[in-house]
Amino acid sequence: MDPLHITEFASERYFDKLKQLNRNAEQPAAAGPATQNAPEQLPAPLQASTFILPLGRQRQINSEHALALRPSEQKKRSLGHDLTALRTQRRPSFVGGFGSLRSKVTTVHKIPSVLEQQEEILAEDPTAALNFTLSDLFLSLPSELQAQIIAPLPIHDVLNLRLVSKTFHTLVALNESPIARYHIAHSLPAYTLRLYPVPEPQNINLHYVCGIWHRLHVALKLSTMISSQATKEIFLRTTEVQRLEFEPQHQRMRQRLMPLVFTLFHFFETYRELHVRHLTYGGTPLRLQPYTLNPIECEVMAMYDDQTLLRAHQVFPLVMSSFSRRLRPPSYAGRIERSFKGYLKDRPADEVYATIIQVGGLRQAQRFWETKGYNIRRAAVDTWYGFVTRSPVEAPPKSKLSMIASLGRKKPTPAVDVASAEGGGGHAAESCREWFCVKPACLAARRRHSTDNLVFHSSLAAGPPMSPLTREQLRVFLPDLQHLSNIWMQTAEALILERKIVPAARDIKRNHVVLLELIREREGGADGMEDWASRNTPPAPTPNLNIGQQEGMGSSGGVSD
Repeated sequence: MDPLHITEFASERYFDKLKQLNRNAEQPAAAGPATQNAPEQLPAPLQASTFILPLGRQRQINSEHALALRPSEQKKRSLGHDLTALRTQRRPSFVGGFGSLRSKVTTVHKIPSVLEQQEEILAEDPTAALNFTLSDLFLSLPSELQAQIIAPLPIHDVLNLRLVSKTFHTLVALNESPIARYHIAHSLPAYTLRLYPVPEPQNINLHYVCGIWHRLHVALKLSTMISSQATKEIFLRTTEVQRLEFEPQHQRMRQRLMPLVFTLFHFFETYRELHVRHLTYGGTPLRLQPYTLNPIECEVMAMYDDQTLLRAHQVFPLVMSSFSRRLRPPSYAGRIERSFKGYLKDRPADEVYATIIQVGGLRQAQRFWETKGYNIRRAAVDTWYGFVTRSPVEAPPKSKLSMIASLGRKKPTPAVDVASAEGGGGHAAESCREWFCVKPACLAARRRHSTDNLVFHSSLAAGPPMSPLTREQLRVFLPDLQHLSNIWMQTAEALILERKIVPAARDIKRNHVVLLELIREREGGADGMEDWASRNTPPAPTPNLNIGQQEGMGSSGGVSD
């Protein structure tokens, strides 16, 4: 029989071949029951194929979808053009396979929790060992238990926990109020709560607690440095053996100075805030007012009780003289000896001291105090004062012996124009360590974040206390600064006598008596200083902790670093 493609269409031979093909297709259907039970023989190409599509179950060749005929094919069969057998032999049909796939891929599988995984593992093998990390077990607890576990941690550990992951950051941010309430009741000393009263319950957050710890951190560092300076230069304990012998007196001096320095921090912070607010709202500057006592200082000192005002007034000259001594050359010898040693600059002027204390506060004084090297420290003071007042920084004066004295040393840096340095490359935002710096370079380099992000818009985003003033605030505040001799002393002494805290001015203790009182050991344990620092303590199940023993407070990397 000749192939179909060489037969003439619609001829007699064409229809004979079609009838023969139809009879051959009907012969298997007319066979007996034995032939029906026999396995169906598939075409050779289909039997040898091992390829399976990864879309679902394997398709059956003789399914209803494979035998379904289109309307056009039914019309051809009615006309005698039934080519179904040939098409079935040439290629299998996969019609309808992709339609069933769509209903299978829409299933969403839920990720089991830690507890569900544990139950599944124990159901399969009760003796299997379960390995879970501490983070997995902690996050599987209810949120109330998580907050109770985090709250007793030291405040610097709570802040470091926010850096672990977004999950822990969100956990701390959403539980600020219970964490802050725990530290207010258990960790903060009583005198801090008297100077900074606890806000309303809905306003208690980590910013309030961290602000107090920041001030305590500054007070601790200044107290330690003042005590060390007095031990070396006033009590003349210079050798290692002498310092070890004097260590108990040094510790008592540091612990007793700390609440008083904290009180002075509160004074300068509140004084600057009230003074700037007074000038911003159009108040008369103090330099134009005829007054006997500074009204802003009187307003701040009215917040202190009698013992707080008296003890802070007695220790104020010690704090100021220690800071002034830190900014003087290490040697009191003449200019020739200072030139040989490289101390080419004298002590700063009184207006520089007044600007540091009134604008930067004790936090800025602590930064200068910690700077190593007299020349570097004096250069830092001049640079900061130049940025604040927008005046060029003067180069150190040169003496006749400077050519000899400067051999082997680096040349001093020339004067820097502060105005050009602020706008240009004088201040590198990459090397600036102050995250709250308000200099133009830092402000331009700072990223803008979405207000919906808890990472950058928590309560701690408000910044630390005594943050730098803006340029507009400095413009109205700098001309109204008080002279160094008029800060605190006159107003405090007048109020002490007015309140009759002491009978006369001669009864106010001076520096040498104050130093002896700070190092003296009291008979019977506690003295008046401890009673003053611990009275009016809020109800708490445990006593207040010693601030000097808190981790992170006396070392770098603490709350304020």
